[in-house]
Amino acid sequence: MATAIISDIHANLEAFEAVLKDIKRRQISDIICLGDVIGYGPNPRECLKLARDFKISLRGNHEEAVLFISIAFREDAALAVEWTRTMINSTDYDKTENHSFWDWLGDRPRLDELDDKLFVHGTPREPTREYLRAADLVNREKMTENFDLIRHVCFCGHTHEPGVFVEEPDGQKKHHSLKELKNVYRIDSRKCIINVGAVGQPRDGDNRACYVTVTDKTVTYHRIPYDYKLTMKKIMDTKILPGVLASRLELGR
Repeated sequence: MATAIISDIHANLEAFEAVLKDIKRRQISDIICLGDVIGYGPNPRECLKLARDFKISLRGNHEEAVLFISIAFREDAALAVEWTRTMINSTDYDKTENHSFWDWLGDRPRLDELDDKLFVHGTPREPTREYLRAADLVNREKMTENFDLIRHVCFCGHTHEPGVFVEEPDGQKKHHSLKELKNVYRIDSRKCIINVGAVGQPRDGDNRACYVTVTDKTVTYHRIPYDYKLTMKKIMDTKILPGVLASRLELGR
């Protein structure tokens, strides 16, 4: 049975709906979300409603920031956090619904496990905030500590950069981009950390939404076009969210 794994929706309703439509087309019912349903984008309430019935839905660093404080956020990200908090508290909506959003956000776990698979937003070492990028391969301590915390496979998001880290038999760690993988990674006996990419704000130069499906030992990446220009317009229409959050959607950066 196939499972869809998504991450980093970032209140981008157009991208989210396009991905959910594609998942439905594939007749997949089990969906795992690795966090950051909100933040950056213009439709936090609508995206929260769509995310509440998934098999697993984790807390990302943007959920954490909205719940508590935006630690180490750039100015544009911190502004989006404050705006998102205002939208969830909006008196234009029923208080019961607002409270239900806060309750759901507060109940999100920082990580989860199924069999030999670990699910996090950031890294095994720091589930919500730490980034793991190809450039970190030179940091042996960071790589070793993260791989030591997984039994076999870990799925993550956070960087918005899809790809797979693999531990070779000699202990060396390697990174494989989507181009190298040709959008498919076959899980074998080696430990691996699989970044599923971003639904709502890709940063690998491809502006299409990204997610993966997992069937037995095969992980397949899917790129889904969506109406990013509509999302851009919505961001600009808020008059508060920074313009860079709109322009980067077109660039995939």
